[in-house]
Amino acid sequence: MRDLYIDCDGVIFDTIRVAFNEMKELNINLADQFAITNYFINVDWNHLIDEGGILNDSIEKIKILDESKEFASVKIATHRCSYAEGIVKTQKFNELIPNIKIITIPRKINKHHALPAQNHILIDDSKTKVKQWIENGGIGIVFNPNIDHLIYPYELNDNPYFITNDILDALVVNNLYKNKTYVK
Repeated sequence: MRDLYIDCDGVIFDTIRVAFNEMKELNINLADQFAITNYFINVDWNHLIDEGGILNDSIEKIKILDESKEFASVKIATHRCSYAEGIVKTQKFNELIPNIKIITIPRKINKHHALPAQNHILIDDSKTKVKQWIENGGIGIVFNPNIDHLIYPYELNDNPYFITNDILDALVVNNLYKNKTYVK
């Protein structure tokens, strides 16, 4: 059985949209990575999470994924720019889904370095992170809220990953690889 790792921001909580809207209002240069990181270090994460809300009923779907017993484990894997961000996210998830482990990864460490990618599934809204996951032997799913069905690798173009707006599609993807080891 394989593990399922689910990103937080942009997959479970709609924090990315809220954050970038606030950065525009604050006239933060969106081409300046230092300024963006500084915003994320200092922002009130409770506010971002509450304002953004839950995407696509993700919390209830995570419970379904966990209860399915189709995965060795279901875990939240989220980057953090600050210790405070990690604490807020951990507290929020402990309230909403206490049986699910949350892994907070310092922003400068790639997920495929912090977690075992080989034969495990990652759902993330970042195409770059998903591609890196696949390059390290994992199975990748890009979360895109504007997609209305599961798109298979290479279906639309040369993308090596699945694309979905429904994290429950991880069950379909897992089933495709159920009796075999994924080889990139």
